[in-house]
Amino acid sequence: MNTKVAIFEPIYAQDQVQVEKSFLPLVIQDNSQAGWREFKLFVDMYRSGEHRRHAYTGIFSPKFSLKSKITGAEFIRFVQSQPGSDVCFINPFPQIGYWSFNVWMQGEHAHPGLADAAQSLLDACKVDFDIERTPRHGPGLLAYSNFWVGSERFWDEYVGGVLVRIAEFLEENPDHEVTRKVMEDTTHTDPAPFLPFIVERLFSTYISQRPELKIAAYRHGDDGVLDYCVNEYERRLVARMKQQVDEANAVGKFDDTIIKQMDIACELWQQQFFDYFAVRPHPHTGRCVN
Repeated sequence: MNTKVAIFEPIYAQDQVQVEKSFLPLVIQDNSQAGWREFKLFVDMYRSGEHRRHAYTGIFSPKFSLKSKITGAEFIRFVQSQPGSDVCFINPFPQIGYWSFNVWMQGEHAHPGLADAAQSLLDACKVDFDIERTPRHGPGLLAYSNFWVGSERFWDEYVGGVLVRIAEFLEENPDHEVTRKVMEDTTHTDPAPFLPFIVERLFSTYISQRPELKIAAYRHGDDGVLDYCVNEYERRLVARMKQQVDEANAVGKFDDTIIKQMDIACELWQQQFFDYFAVRPHPHTGRCVN
């Protein structure tokens, strides 16, 4: 079978019902490395060569529609409307771009120690990314979930060239201090180590340093961003930051003053987020932050 757009939905249990009928089921026989989360699925699919059978291939969690607020069929139509793209994606957290300069600013506030763990892992794997020098991630680059589909070329260069190298290091060095560091638990609604949050942020980091790629980002529209806010605090924060961030995005220049303001706003937002969802279930998980 050669499918133009093949998006796989992981099926972890026999009684699990597939959510998106436009997606293909990906039955998981071995979930022994559950801490790796979707990172393991990407590596396994690359090694199997499945991505070579389709024009575009992706792996989306069963929570895709809940988070993205569009159907799988709608996203597939978007991809089909972007011929010649190397990668197409949708960011289900567009509001975060108004108070975080890039994925690592937010990541460090949400998971203290994340940036250091990520840099240690990248250095150990000889992946040439400098976290501190990561550029601005605006709407055309920002992604907080693995909701992307890539061409065979993109899979070879990103998954094969970056993610598989990381996987090989972790597999070959289970007792290395770097491996232990990235497998330490962090704060989340579900028990989870640093690793999946590092990998999630590598996508935007990678595409922001590859100007030759043809990238298609699903656009939410100015008013649509507010629909993704999870509480009134986020909606007020977007309203407060929107004009200056939109202007900086338009000219492609963020001075130190704006970056500092975003860092402060991100810190305050994260503390409010933890306080708010410590006693209220998060809409994406139904559980409180642990």
